[in-house]
Amino acid sequence: MTRLQVHLSARDLKNLGGMMGKSDPFAVVTMRGDNANNKPVVVGQTDVVFNNLHPTWSRVIFLEGFKFGVPFFIEVGIFDFDASQTGKSEQELSRMDAHSQTLITTSAASRALMRDGKFPHKVMGTALFEVGQILGARGNVASKSLQSGGVVFVHIERCSTDSSDVGRCLLQLRGLKLHNTQTLGRTSSPFYELYRKVERPTGATWISVYRSNTVRSDLNPLWTSASLDLEATCNGDLHRALKLIVWDHRRTGKHKVMGECETTMRGLLEAKVEPGEPNEFGLELMKHDKVTGQVQVVEATLSGMVPQDSGSQDGSLTSREKRRPSNTKKERSSRPEFIDYLSGGCQISLAVAIDFTASNGDPRKPGTPHYFHPPESKEWNDYEKAIFAVGSILAKYDSDQQFPVWGFGAKYNDVVRHCFQCGLEVEVDGVQGIMDAYRGVFRTPLTMSYPTKFTEVIQTAAAYARHEQEMAQEEGKQSYTILLILTAGNLENAEETKRQLIEASDDPLSVVIVGIGDADFGPMEFLDEHDPNTEEGRDITKFVRFSDYKSFNALTEAVLDEIPEQLVQYFTDRKIMPGLLEDYDADKIEVAPADDDERTFTFLG
Repeated sequence: MTRLQVHLSARDLKNLGGMMGKSDPFAVVTMRGDNANNKPVVVGQTDVVFNNLHPTWSRVIFLEGFKFGVPFFIEVGIFDFDASQTGKSEQELSRMDAHSQTLITTSAASRALMRDGKFPHKVMGTALFEVGQILGARGNVASKSLQSGGVVFVHIERCSTDSSDVGRCLLQLRGLKLHNTQTLGRTSSPFYELYRKVERPTGATWISVYRSNTVRSDLNPLWTSASLDLEATCNGDLHRALKLIVWDHRRTGKHKVMGECETTMRGLLEAKVEPGEPNEFGLELMKHDKVTGQVQVVEATLSGMVPQDSGSQDGSLTSREKRRPSNTKKERSSRPEFIDYLSGGCQISLAVAIDFTASNGDPRKPGTPHYFHPPESKEWNDYEKAIFAVGSILAKYDSDQQFPVWGFGAKYNDVVRHCFQCGLEVEVDGVQGIMDAYRGVFRTPLTMSYPTKFTEVIQTAAAYARHEQEMAQEEGKQSYTILLILTAGNLENAEETKRQLIEASDDPLSVVIVGIGDADFGPMEFLDEHDPNTEEGRDITKFVRFSDYKSFNALTEAVLDEIPEQLVQYFTDRKIMPGLLEDYDADKIEVAPADDDERTFTFLG
């Protein structure tokens, strides 16, 4: 299972603050697991952004348990923070750092109200998302409208490790001789924000990961210490570029930049000033190409399971290390993961091959695999169930939603066809298109025949996979194809089929075979066997019996559990690394319609 980070933002929220005020939004994320109707579990909540209807929240939320092939639902609730529930004024709260604000929203008073079925903050809207759809979307970003107005954006990024403890950094900063941006004798009230760099093909973007407390009317502020999660701050990479921006706090929420600089977590560690040392190791702040002050690192100490190359064992830095320039371009050498390829624009292409041999029996007789139930029964046969279950998962990762569908084992004009096109088009549109193409074959003059042979289907799929990868490479991307074979069994010449699979293992292809019915599937299990010590080629085959699984989720998990490793092995064997995280334009992202209002009231269970 993969650990993920969730970054949240919103825009055009409806103001619930009244005529004289503006809403103070924060977000809560709940997890519903493999079913949207499961009881929700709160997994995290953001900081509060005061007086802002277009918030970008700094606090990162972590998700545990995502697995390719299994639906994974999360829900985002947006609320207008009610300061009166805390016993503090909004002005006091707005000057706190992001971590302190989050603790306030989970105070004992709030929890007591929640136990009574009440939530002390006004609901601005909720939005349900399926994580696989977000990972399959451009830039790993999805958006949805809220019931009361506005749009929420969810951006997901893979964590550097599946461990929940990558380490922390105790960080305390001080501003020195900051340039005053106030007028009429007033003095700026500074706070700082840390952003981490995300490389995209057209350039870098910056994601907010921490916001400090505000020090009132002070141009030499000493900000409170912060215990930063290294995973959330720099994704466990001490050399990942960070941007530090110092802001002048404005009660309206329209804060003014006082200066900024770029560094890394390693750079902050190196810049720590020891007692008695001069201030020459401070970080210079710049604005419009002019120095506008300095930020000094008072404390920077690592703890916990810190990444490698992090200085001495206790997390401090020696004098010699401290003065060594930081290499901000250093890259981690760990093996890429499946999600890295998805994030870099790798398209998962689905191709479907369906068995129309006489092994299926007479499709007009109830109980046979191809029997179509009357429409009023709203029942599907096992072929339809398998198409829908597997297709619905894989379609999320295919941007164009175009899938080739082939049949095999049918006789047309007295000639047995071992690979023929299903449907009127070479590629059909979406999972419904696959269903329609499958059903449409029975409206053609076919005769279900023998033998059952996969070799031609595998050859065709391998050629299709090569073509898709070549087209993707021209755009600097990757493509990987999954061939889903649905069959009633009785395979002829398993040895020849095995040789064809070994040959196809050189192509960007995996083959998933789903056995329908209760025929002899011994040869299929032979195809699934692969000993890397004695057999040639990459393992690309998985066989499952449809009847062994009682739910769609259990079926898709079993069918697709080997795909991530097969994909990664194909690309890494050829030294093809993942691309950069895809670009996206927030103004061009398709915004899904708001969920049913009823879900708002079941958000917290």
